[in-house]
Amino acid sequence: MSPSFPENGVSEATFQPVTPHVDWFTPDDRTDRPALGAVHGSAGTLLVEGGASVAHLTSFIRELDRRGRPPAVAIALTHWHWDHSFGSAAARVPVAGHRETARELGLQAGYDWSDAALDQRVADGLEIDFCRDMMKLEIPDRADLEIVVPSVVFDERHAFHLGGVTAVVEHVGGDHAADSCIVFVPEDGVIFLGDCLYQRLHEPPEYLTITGVRNLTDRLGRFDVSWAIEGHAETIQDAAAFQERLAQLRRAADLVEAHGSTASEHATGDEDLAELVGQLMVGEQRLSTR
Repeated sequence: MSPSFPENGVSEATFQPVTPHVDWFTPDDRTDRPALGAVHGSAGTLLVEGGASVAHLTSFIRELDRRGRPPAVAIALTHWHWDHSFGSAAARVPVAGHRETARELGLQAGYDWSDAALDQRVADGLEIDFCRDMMKLEIPDRADLEIVVPSVVFDERHAFHLGGVTAVVEHVGGDHAADSCIVFVPEDGVIFLGDCLYQRLHEPPEYLTITGVRNLTDRLGRFDVSWAIEGHAETIQDAAAFQERLAQLRRAADLVEAHGSTASEHATGDEDLAELVGQLMVGEQRLSTR
């Protein structure tokens, strides 16, 4: 039987079993909390993402405990952004991440997180308004914020053997964050995408690049996926929807490559495609002026 997933947008997280080895904690857009995941086998549970705060990750761990899932043995981060990593201290287990993820979080751990310091980083162009505002809502008091730097560091991939199931964390990159990784569960055909397919946000205006889209869609297309979970999407994609997601990104790249500055004229009638084309046009313009 296929799992049942919510079809409407969510404002509060819900716990959803996906397959016999995989659970999903839905995103919560009130403070930009991303989806969290768990991959559990007889030897333990891998948490996918550290969450936006200790409160965020703790709420997921409690749901796992209520259902008798094995204890967590590690956290795998898909990238360094605060909403995916600032809650890792809740679990007190090793955190795994790409080498660039560890480097970035090492920098973050050295920052002053007072309101004044955070506001100054926005003024200096080191942070964006949206993340600052969401962080203040999610973690109002950051005096004791503990940012955990990954102790399990890899360059290409790292596999967790959890007893009857494997979770492979693999670097894929992309425009959103150069350190982006996916977590793939081959036995169940589940892929956690994090934010890798999203546009770059930290250098406004938001953008994608043709090269980034082509490299990423080619790489992701090689996985045998039954269920795909994106970091801030309110639904899970089945195999067909996942392939269509990749195909739409490719179509947008094709249009911008073929038509340049007039590409948007060829994307009318499809709002999602038009948005991607617009982001790609911004990205290609940025590249042309460097």
